[in-house]
Amino acid sequence: MYEGAWYARSGGKVRELYTLMHLPYTSMVLSYVLIGAAVSPSVHPSRLILTLSAYFLGLGLSAHALNELHARHWGENLTRHELEALFLVPLIAAISIGAYGMRILYDASRSMIAPLILLVFISMETFFLITYNSDIAKGRFHSTASFAFSWAALPVIISFYANALTITLSAVLVASAMAATAAIEITLSRWCKDFRRKNPTVELTFADRTKQNLNAPELIANPEKALKLIVVAVDLLSIGLIVHKLLI
Repeated sequence: MYEGAWYARSGGKVRELYTLMHLPYTSMVLSYVLIGAAVSPSVHPSRLILTLSAYFLGLGLSAHALNELHARHWGENLTRHELEALFLVPLIAAISIGAYGMRILYDASRSMIAPLILLVFISMETFFLITYNSDIAKGRFHSTASFAFSWAALPVIISFYANALTITLSAVLVASAMAATAAIEITLSRWCKDFRRKNPTVELTFADRTKQNLNAPELIANPEKALKLIVVAVDLLSIGLIVHKLLI
């Protein structure tokens, strides 16, 4: 049950919650938010903090709890009622933050266009949060493309828009690049989780007819190392860009 990820921890509700939050991957999403703000013409700290908070609540807690409700991957210590609370309460809080953000953007722009655009973004993220992590539409939205768009491209664009009140070609290009890193992450993650859970042992036969036996840890060693490195790379990139932005 706990062998599906390199960061998984077993032994009680707290460790199970830690695993459920998928903090290395949640950190990537928060990094996309930082990157979106960093490449915008100006950074408004209050808007950035609100965006980070909304994504932590919406993804780190609500989305992951919903996913666990539909497929128990990470343990059995957290009850169904607790998972339902972890889904609903953070989701309501995240949407409330979004609603407050709409008021902030209206005050900043004195136009209904800015908050309405933010409302569209909030609706899109809520849609993907529910459809990606449930069986709605027969899993049609549980795809690499949906993941990369909703949890990488959109955080960059939303964060950029929240600070700049516009969307530029450069922001779209950066968002597309970050979507590619998310696609790499989810592809590697699924590969490693599958091998960890099935725990196969395979025999390789080479062209010279020599043979080599490999177990699951050996099969995923390099892909998992690459997975960890992309998490570190995205996190450090976001920190570097936001520090640079705040210092210039």
